[in-house]
Amino acid sequence: MRLFGGKRFKCVEEFRLAQCGFTHDPPEDLVRSQWQRRNKSWFYLIYRWIIAALFIAAVVVSMSRLVGSDWGYYFIYLTNWGIIACMVTTTMGAILVTLWHFHPQFSARVESEGVVPTVFKIYWALHNSTLVMSIIITIIYWSILFDAEIHVADAVNVLTHATNSVFMFIDILIVAYPVRIYHACHSLIFGLIYVIFSVIYFAAGGTTKAGTTYIYNVLNWNNPGSAMVTVVGVCVLGILINTILYFIHLLRTWIHRRYFEREEILPTTSSPCSTIPGHGISMVLGQFGQDNRAFTTSTEKLSYTADKY
Repeated sequence: MRLFGGKRFKCVEEFRLAQCGFTHDPPEDLVRSQWQRRNKSWFYLIYRWIIAALFIAAVVVSMSRLVGSDWGYYFIYLTNWGIIACMVTTTMGAILVTLWHFHPQFSARVESEGVVPTVFKIYWALHNSTLVMSIIITIIYWSILFDAEIHVADAVNVLTHATNSVFMFIDILIVAYPVRIYHACHSLIFGLIYVIFSVIYFAAGGTTKAGTTYIYNVLNWNNPGSAMVTVVGVCVLGILINTILYFIHLLRTWIHRRYFEREEILPTTSSPCSTIPGHGISMVLGQFGQDNRAFTTSTEKLSYTADKY
């Protein structure tokens, strides 16, 4: 099967059990943009800190409304879990790209070992979770929970229920690492942790600021059957969203292969003229054999062996 007219793609491979994990080659894709030409990019570094700053500001602004005893209620809502997770994820991404950019030992170790470091795996899982959950939060809030008679669509409301998913979606178009079908489990785990929290909060007699015993009317454990229908429905929605994002990732990589892959990724310190294609041996020995000043005893042996055969 050919997908998007690109390289041969086997659907069966995506459903191998190994795809549940975090193996990826090259691992430095976790700190690179799909669209950068050089191994390190100032533009991508600046972008990562801009998006991190936006989510930090979103959390600060959303908390600024709270006064006195209201602080505790902030942490019972999935919306706020989601925006905090976005802040943690994007800030972690900015820090990792900064280390990649300014810490040669760190970047050299990542490239030489050839495996995805644990800290990259944590970041990848967080990104998977926050990406899907932010879209779920946006869809459910504006389609089911929002009531114009009760809620106000002000800047803070839009910031925490809409722009979060917009920025995370833009991010998946920029990063270089893949979306995988099985990685839907990361957002499901995130959601199930919140479900368990809501059950414990209900059983412990917790209430909202308004005094209701349920946090969301669609997750009212006074009616467990209806609440479980919501849980199952959200799980299905999460899997569907992750699958759509998977195909968007394939489209992103196809566009890159089709229009940008011809341009080699340049080392940070190299000049464009240093990437002119050439034969590996002739670049050392010179076009006419041994007239290159870089010629050494070791290359002489290489030349002799090549002539012999």
